[in-house]
Amino acid sequence: MAGAAPIINTDIPSWETLTAAAVAQGWSAEALDNHAVLAFIDRCRSTAEPIQFPVGQVMDGSFELELDPDRMTALLTLHPPRGGQPVTLDTLRQAVADRGIVHGVQEQALAEAVEKGSGDTVVIAQGTPPTRGTPTRFESLLDRLKPRAQEIDELAQVDYRDLGSLLLVSPGTPLMRRYPPLPGVDGVNVLGEPVMPEELPDTPFSKDVSGVAVDPEDPLLLRATIAGTPTLVSHGVQVNPMVEVDAVNLSTGNITFEGSLQVRGDIAATMEVRVTGDVVVNGTIEAALVEAGGSVTVKGGIIGMAEALQDPAATARTAHIVCGGMLRAKFIENAIISAGQDVDVEREIRQSSIAAGGSVNVGPPNTQQSAITGGQIRALNAVRAGTIGSPSGIPTLVQAGLDPHADIKRSALTRKRLKMNEEKAKLEQLLMFLQANPQRAPGDVVERARNTHMKLGSDLLALDEEEAQLVRDLQPLHTATIAATRRFCSGVKIQLGNKMQEFLEDQIGGKAGLEEGEIVIR
Repeated sequence: MAGAAPIINTDIPSWETLTAAAVAQGWSAEALDNHAVLAFIDRCRSTAEPIQFPVGQVMDGSFELELDPDRMTALLTLHPPRGGQPVTLDTLRQAVADRGIVHGVQEQALAEAVEKGSGDTVVIAQGTPPTRGTPTRFESLLDRLKPRAQEIDELAQVDYRDLGSLLLVSPGTPLMRRYPPLPGVDGVNVLGEPVMPEELPDTPFSKDVSGVAVDPEDPLLLRATIAGTPTLVSHGVQVNPMVEVDAVNLSTGNITFEGSLQVRGDIAATMEVRVTGDVVVNGTIEAALVEAGGSVTVKGGIIGMAEALQDPAATARTAHIVCGGMLRAKFIENAIISAGQDVDVEREIRQSSIAAGGSVNVGPPNTQQSAITGGQIRALNAVRAGTIGSPSGIPTLVQAGLDPHADIKRSALTRKRLKMNEEKAKLEQLLMFLQANPQRAPGDVVERARNTHMKLGSDLLALDEEEAQLVRDLQPLHTATIAATRRFCSGVKIQLGNKMQEFLEDQIGGKAGLEEGEIVIR
């Protein structure tokens, strides 16, 4: 007996009829699943009986509402529906309210997200960050004490006779005002909670100063307690006592003290002056030694003896000046100068060794009458003169772009680290001994030793930063220049950074600088 023929149903649904049926139920075609629909149609072909078969899944739209960790931002991620109902604006508003999000809600962002239906995560609420307060401020009152404030224009003629004026203060003079920190403004996160601004420290006047005191009736005002020269320091002012003498010679003897010195006449040969402040000399400095922590101003000139520079043993006949600030003079001849900042000379530098942590300027800008003749001139930033060298070809070396004090600074930091490490080791030995023998530790000896040990550790970390800064400072300064407004003479060597050029014959003046690693004179 032959087998029964397979049932083939020709009245089967299509994709269109199924879509129409879904729409009739209030769903969209997106609820249908391709693979499920094809399987249903295939099943319908092989049966004449009514069947039930899943052809998709109806899913309403959904969303995720998140807060960032500091609750300053609310984020919305919206997922579209599949055949179901989309997320409405009212639903989102209610969800935002249910989460307690009450500040910085962005209605437009919510509406745009609903209109788009899906998309990337968007910000729908943003808190108000706190406003930082004003930190402690220190206002120097020194400028208003100056008899006249003279701004020297770059092209102006400078009268070097006026450069020696020092600012002197008397006891009771107001020097600095301190303004305590002002609090910031609270912020608000999206939950409406206050966000406190950073608390700023109320920095006091520095305690490492002398010659000053806080006004007993105004704790925000610093006044001088002695007569002298004020110097700005971090968070304060220090007043150095001023000493005035007619001259420095055998009748006065060598001078060493903490403060500033004004000499009405000359500093004679072989004399020595060592002060922590400024030195102002109305006359000249002969073959003497002058060391100043501040600036040195010489209304006359600085003149040593020629043979002293040729004979290293003849230091007593050498004009030798070391200062931490600027040096100003009418002329310099046969001298050794080391200045932490600029060296400004009115007329000429002759056969001298100059090291400046700033620039060396001879004569007013654009003058052709000033000169650098012979010797070695080294500056970090720039060197400028009318003529560099001489027609007779005297060897003259001029260098810019390298720190001329680098070796001294490196040695000083090395000595400082060695001393601090020795002190730290001694304290550690003391602490170990006191820990083993507590009966030998009267009073607060242990606590004071620990505090000193902690401070040394902190100072060593600060020294690490000083050494790192020195390494950065030792890099060649590519913006350095050497300018001769009139002429570079034969016998002159100029060095910019690590590049050197020698002049074998006279050349018209110009400004030498580095361009693409090479010396170019324009």
